[in-house]
Amino acid sequence: MKLVSEFLGGHRDISKAEIEGLLKSYGGAISCETDKLLFFHTDHPYKVVSRVAFSKRVGRVIEDGEEIDIGPRRSFAIREKRDPGRKSLLDQLAKRIGGRVDLSNPDVVFHIYNFDEPTNTETLYERRMELLLDPRYKTKPMNHPSSISPILARGMINMSGLREGEILVDPFAGTGTYLIEGFRMGILSYGIDRSWRMVEGGNKNLRHFDFPENIKQGDFSDIASLPKGSTIVTDPPYGRGAKIFSQSRDSLYSRFYSLISGLPGVKVFCIPTEQLTALARDFMEIRIAGEIRVHSSLTRRIAISA
Repeated sequence: MKLVSEFLGGHRDISKAEIEGLLKSYGGAISCETDKLLFFHTDHPYKVVSRVAFSKRVGRVIEDGEEIDIGPRRSFAIREKRDPGRKSLLDQLAKRIGGRVDLSNPDVVFHIYNFDEPTNTETLYERRMELLLDPRYKTKPMNHPSSISPILARGMINMSGLREGEILVDPFAGTGTYLIEGFRMGILSYGIDRSWRMVEGGNKNLRHFDFPENIKQGDFSDIASLPKGSTIVTDPPYGRGAKIFSQSRDSLYSRFYSLISGLPGVKVFCIPTEQLTALARDFMEIRIAGEIRVHSSLTRRIAISA
């Protein structure tokens, strides 16, 4: 199926990296892109749209001359985005659709991208935070100010190419967000944390979501003892100038980079500074898939290494 993803404003690179990872999971390829849209194809479109977090919307491309019949009992609405000065194509598409119009609560939504090369789509996914974010996060028992956002955790897991039944490992598990999002997508998830307090709190969070308490206490180097074929997705500690269990931040990152550079498979991880990004490149080839500004003193750079 031919699909088009509308980039999420301000996160174009992350949007693209996530789709690339999902196509690695389920098969398919990107065909082209514009400044606003990413065109791709896959035989498993509903697998992709069930997991995507960083697209504004995803739609099936409607071919020229294609008959569009949603059935006499179903309703539809058409939305349009167009460049200034372009004539609306709403009426033209509406004449091709069988069904009745309902602008407030339609069964099917169509979207027209009326740019240089107009594209008609049937919407399969539209980003809605109330559906994307599990409401149980509001009542989870353990929180921490440095916890990764569930949406970013989901996007990073998608970038890794993991699919259902495969194994995720977070060696800095903290409150367990990567594991929770992994389990929500059917991925077997394991974590390590050096702090007993975080291990207990992270496992309480997993139990709150009815997932296995899969965080164990230990050093991140213990990932070597975890199941073979694991994929690492993590956010290492980032405290500026702080001692982390008697290690400087640079020392910890050097150890971490040295360890994962020798492991097979994809690694997706956050880097908090340009200095630590340069340090990572001393150990392995990485690609920065995008940046998320958290606050004035923290920007998470999302790195991917294969």
